[in-house]
Amino acid sequence: MNEVEISLLLVEDDAMVTSWVRLALEDSNIRLAGIAATAAEALTLAERRHVDVLLVDYRLPDGRGTELMRDLRRRGIAVPAVLMTANAEEGFNEAARDAGAKGTVLKTGSAHELVHAVRRVYEGEEAYDVRHPQRSAGRAPLSPREREVLRLVASGSTNQQIAEQLGVGAETVKTLLARTFSKLGVRRRAEAVSAAHDLGLL
Repeated sequence: MNEVEISLLLVEDDAMVTSWVRLALEDSNIRLAGIAATAAEALTLAERRHVDVLLVDYRLPDGRGTELMRDLRRRGIAVPAVLMTANAEEGFNEAARDAGAKGTVLKTGSAHELVHAVRRVYEGEEAYDVRHPQRSAGRAPLSPREREVLRLVASGSTNQQIAEQLGVGAETVKTLLARTFSKLGVRRRAEAVSAAHDLGLL
């Protein structure tokens, strides 16, 4: 019996990686239904075309792949996705899961690994690459309140402005920030925002 054809939308701006994906899919039942070089282009294509799986680069010219997946969910586009990155990164699987991805692959991996991951998520399963180290104890998940504070910090709000927007005291904001910094393993606001972006929390 013939295998069911799986249509894939690739979101990647690197021509070499795109060529690698094309070669990896050549002898499989996975058809490359479209290629987007940016998150904005991916949103447009995903809305216009029906595809079975998304293969998304983590670092895109106009944002993170994790944020693209959140934007897709906000628009009601619930296509299973595999998040792709060049190197093994601590906490990458957790960041991908938090954003809604069902799997992860390394660009340095084999064609078999890529095809296997796409097929697994198409079938409703998870396929996270075990070469990404788990998030360490110092990178514990942030609470919804801590994430809210971090988003306000990223927008440039001061402690006093955050306190006013959340309806809490300045000391509460300081406590929330201290807990957030501890969980992210950082000491400064800019470092916290950078780490949060890397982990797909913003």
